[in-house]
Amino acid sequence: MEFEVKDMSCGGCANSITRAVTSVDPEAKLDIDIATKIVKVDSALPSERLVAVIEAAGYHPTVNT
Repeated sequence: MEFEVKDMSCGGCANSITRAVTSVDPEAKLDIDIATKIVKVDSALPSERLVAVIEAAGYHPTVNT
């Protein structure tokens, strides 16, 4: 799954998102590109659940199709 997180601006943001996602799916693999504001997540969880945990971390993701 791929998300655009327009309010992600630094490595701290990327770490917060990583911690949030891996707290609900420790097996999740993330590829985060701060410059393009793209977060790719390989997880068994549905996109709605991932959006919810990223939002709970204080960010506003949109699902890229």
